[in-house]
Parts: sequence; C-alpha cells; structure tokens
Amino acid sequence: MKKHHLSIVSTLIALACAGGMPAARAAGPKPDSSLPPGVEAVVNNVPIPRIDIDEAIKTSGQPDTPALRAQVKQNLIIQKLIEQAAEKADYGVRPEVNKVVMRARTIASADLYLHEMARPQPVTDAQVKARYDQIVASAAPFQYRAEVIAVRSPAEANEIVAELKKGTAFDALAKKFNTTPNGGIAEWADLHTPVAEGNTAGVPVPVAQAITTLQPGAISAPIRVGDAFAFVKLDEKRKTVVPTFDAAKNVLRQQLEAQADQRAMAALVEKLASQATIQQ
Repeated sequence: MKKHHLSIVSTLIALACAGGMPAARAAGPKPDSSLPPGVEAVVNNVPIPRIDIDEAIKTSGQPDTPALRAQVKQNLIIQKLIEQAAEKADYGVRPEVNKVVMRARTIASADLYLHEMARPQPVTDAQVKARYDQIVASAAPFQYRAEVIAVRSPAEANEIVAELKKGTAFDALAKKFNTTPNGGIAEWADLHTPVAEGNTAGVPVPVAQAITTLQPGAISAPIRVGDAFAFVKLDEKRKTVVPTFDAAKNVLRQQLEAQADQRAMAALVEKLASQATIQQ
C-alpha cells in the first residue's frame, strides 16, 4: 500500500508542476449553476468543502495565497477522482487494503486507550517555578563561541603553528586542516568556571579550559586531546541572558507536562506487563 500511496502523491505533484490539472481542464464551473455554500468543487456529485482546502494549507505551513489555494483544490480534485475510481473497482475490499485498515484501527484504538487510561499527575505552578529556579541556578555566567581546528598528527600541528606565526588566517587553516564537524565553528556554549569534568557542555575539558581563559580574537597553543591536537580561537564571549519567569513558564509547563505524560504511560505499561504472560 505504501507504493500505491506514493504513486498518488507523485501523480499530484507531477500534474501540479506541469502547469495544470486535467480535472480543471476537463470540467470548469458550469455557467448555469452555482456551487453550494462552503463548497469549492463537486466531483461526480461529491463535494469538496472549503474547510478541506483550509486544513490542507494550514498543515502545509505555507502562506495562504490564491495560487496555493488553487493548486490545493486541484490536488483534492485529482485525489477524489482516484478515490472514486478505486472504490468503483472494489479496491476497498482487497486483502492488502483490509490489512492496512486493520493496522490503522489497532493503532488508533491503542493511542486512544493510552490517552484515556494513562492519567498523568497535573503540573502545578510551584513545580514550574521550581524548574525555572533550577535552570537559573545551574546557568553558567558566560557563553562562549569558538572555532576549533583538530588534527591527528604532530606534523600537521607543527605546520599549523608555523602558518599562524606567518600570519595565516585561522579560518583559512580551518578549511585546510579541520576534521571537526561544521568546519570547527561551534555554537554558543555555556561553560562554568573553573572547568571540571561533567560541566563542559560536551566540550573536552582541555578545550573548555582554553576557551574560558582566552580573550576574544586570541588563539591557543596546540592542545593535546587524546590522540589529537586542537587549536582554539575564541570568537565571542557574552553574559548569559536568562529569560524572565513569565517568558519561560509556558514552555517549562509544556516540558513538565510531557514528562508527566511519559511517566504515566510508563506506569501503565508496567502495570499491563505485570498482569500479562509474556514469552520471549
């Protein structure tokens, strides 16, 4: 069935890109009749309501424009034509269709069961505030953004040292030598000082120590990191800006509610497993 679904989607895209839908060319609006209110098209006496177009555009995330609205309408017309042809040919009773229907029914019923039977504890205002206070207390005072060059061999490290002494730009050396992701350009990192294992946001401790001691624009000497050598250039340093509680509370509540949902579902599954006989 997946193959069939992809074929329908491909057909709709191809027809749209071709500059016109056959449905639109074959049957334009009749001059002596009008569509019912809220209906954008009628395909073999089956209406396509305007709300279907509205929902499709909303789901797409694209701006609602006349061109997109016309394209979506023609896509729905083609989809309706294919659905009607499949129904007329009794494709709906084929075993592979029934298998998909049964699978969808099973998934939907299981999801509904989880939604109704997994009862999470409500998140209180006090819990939201406590989570906010925890984040504020654990926030590093400064954020750093640095570039890193990592090489394997001492010869490459020595070559980089020589090039830096000549005045070669760090960016140029990064493009030539770098083996780190994103060309060695790091995102803003929250680093606590003094640097210690476990509070470096995933940055190797020797590199984090260099980052927190450099001045913006400065470049470190080669740093031994395991079997590799790293060079660090600190691009920027800024004070950590913590959002106000009012700005953060809705997001924090959503996160805590999601965690409560997960705990409730885990407890329900554990209960079901304890009451079941499972052989593996």
